[in-house]
Amino acid sequence: MSQKESELDRIITILRSYPKGLTIDEVSRLLSISRATAAKYLNNMVVSGQAELRELGRAKLFYLTQRLPLTNLLSLASDLIMILDNELFIREVNEPFLDVFHLGREKIKGLKIEHSLVASYFSEEHLTALKLAIDGNASNFELLAEIGDEKRYFRMKVIPLVFDGGGHGAGILLEDITAMMEYQQELEERVRLRTAALVKTNDALQKEIEEHKKAEEALFKNEARLTRAEEVANFGNWEYRPNTRRVIFSDGAQTLLGLGEHEYPISRFDSLIMEEFLPLREAALRELVAENKPYNIEYKIRRPTDDSIITIHSIAEYDRINNIIFGVIHDISERKQAEDTVRKATKQIMLLNSVTRHDILNQLNALSLFLGYMKKQSVDDKMRELVLQEEQIADTIRRQITFTRDYQNIGLQPPRWTNVEVMVNKALITTDREGAKLVINTGTLELFTDLLIEKVYLNLVDNSLRHGGKVTTITFGYQKDGSGLTLVYEDNGKGISDEDKSQIFDRGFGKNTGYGLFLVKEILSITGFTIQECGVYGKGARFEISIPDGSYRFV
Repeated sequence: MSQKESELDRIITILRSYPKGLTIDEVSRLLSISRATAAKYLNNMVVSGQAELRELGRAKLFYLTQRLPLTNLLSLASDLIMILDNELFIREVNEPFLDVFHLGREKIKGLKIEHSLVASYFSEEHLTALKLAIDGNASNFELLAEIGDEKRYFRMKVIPLVFDGGGHGAGILLEDITAMMEYQQELEERVRLRTAALVKTNDALQKEIEEHKKAEEALFKNEARLTRAEEVANFGNWEYRPNTRRVIFSDGAQTLLGLGEHEYPISRFDSLIMEEFLPLREAALRELVAENKPYNIEYKIRRPTDDSIITIHSIAEYDRINNIIFGVIHDISERKQAEDTVRKATKQIMLLNSVTRHDILNQLNALSLFLGYMKKQSVDDKMRELVLQEEQIADTIRRQITFTRDYQNIGLQPPRWTNVEVMVNKALITTDREGAKLVINTGTLELFTDLLIEKVYLNLVDNSLRHGGKVTTITFGYQKDGSGLTLVYEDNGKGISDEDKSQIFDRGFGKNTGYGLFLVKEILSITGFTIQECGVYGKGARFEISIPDGSYRFV
C-alpha cells in the first residue's frame, strides 16, 4: 500500500471515530502529520464525496459522508434494474433482474450490453436511448421479452445517472406488467363474449333493452376500472357500500393491509388510517359520490399484523346504478423511500455544486486582479499579450461556471405566464447593446414558460452582438400559423452560414464556451418549444421559436 493510501485510510479511520467531525488541526495532531497534508487529503475527500464540510464560526469541521450504498439501494427495489457506465458496460444489476432473466451475476457484469446475454432483448432504438441518457435525456418504452418459453411484458425506463466520481452513466428500470397485460387480455375477451351475448339477446327480446343498456354501462365502468388498475402493480381490490357502511376486501388487499377478515365496518377500517390522512380520504369519497370527481389519493395506514406504517396509493370509481364504490390499492412504501433517498442526494449534490462554483468564482476574481496588475506593470509587449490571453481564458472559465448554474436550474420551478416585452427588457436591463436599436413588436403576448426564459432572450442578443458583426437593429416579433404561434427574433448583422446552421445549437460549438444557444434550446424544450435558425447569410440572423397551442395568449 502506498504512503498516500495509508494516510488516507488513517484519516478515514479517525473520522469514523469522531462522527461529529474534526478540524484540520485536530486531524493533524491526532495522526501526527503536517497540517498541509491533512488539509490536502480532507479537501480531496470533500470533492470526491467521501467527506462533508460544515462551518461552525471560523472553524471548519470535516466528517464522513452518510450514504446508502448502491448495492443496498438496488436491493430495496422490486423492479428490475441495470446500471451502465458511459461506454455502456454493465456495472451492476439487482437480484430481481438476474432472477427473471435466469442469469448469474458473473455471466453479465462487466460486459458491454450489446455483447452480453441480454443483448437480444434490446433493440437499436434502446441502445440509442441509452447513449442519449448519458447526455441527460430520459425515455420510456414498452418491452416484450421472450425468456425461454415464457413471454414477459415490461414498462421500461431509461434514465441518466451521475456516479460518485462525477462520471455519467445510464440506468435501465424494468417494471414487470405481465400480470396486468394478461388480465387485460382476459377481461377484453370476456367483454367481447358478453357483448356478443347482449346483441343476440337484444335481437330476440326487445323488452330487455333497458337491462342491456345497464349491462353495457357496467362493462364500461369495469373497463375504466381496469385502465386505472394498470397504473399500479401488486394491487388489491376493495368495494365500499355506502348503504351498509361496510368495506369488502379481496385476498390481495387483505394481505397487503394485514387484515384478518374480508369485510369490515368503515369505522373499523378508518381506525387503521393515520389520523392526519382521514380528512383527505373522506373528502375524496364525498367528491366522488356527489360530483364524480376522480378518486386518486395517497395515505398511510398502520398494519394491525405487525404494527408497521405503510404508504397506500388508492384509486376508485363509483357505480351509481348499484350504489357501490370500488377501487384498487397498492403499497408504494418502497417507492416513497427511494424517492426520499434520491431527493436528499440531489439536494446534497446541488449544495456541493453551489459551494464549489462560489469558491471557483472567488479564485477567478482573485486571478483576474493579479492579471490586471501584471498587465499594468509589464513593459514587455510579448508579456502583455500573454497576460491578455490568460484573461480571455479566465473569462471563458467564468462563463462555463455560470452555464453550469443556469443549466442546473432548468425546470426547478413550475412554468408561469410571462409577458414577452417585460421579460426581454428585464433580461437586457444591464446589457450594453453597443448602440444597437431594440424593437419589440409583441404587444400583450404572454408565453407559458420556465422563468429562465430571460436567459433565452439574453443569449440570443449576446449571440448577435458577439458574432453578428456590425449589428444596428434587433427585433422581437411574432406570426401566427395553423399549428400555433411563432416568436421571431431577427438582427441585421452578417447572419449564420448554411454549414453552421445545423450545429449552432450543439453543446460546445462556437468561438467562446459554445453553451449559449445550447442553453437556449434546453430551456425552451422544458415547455415543449422548439427553435431553428432561418436567416439568410449576409442579411442577418433569424431565429424562429415555435409555440404550441395552449402555451400562448394575448391579455
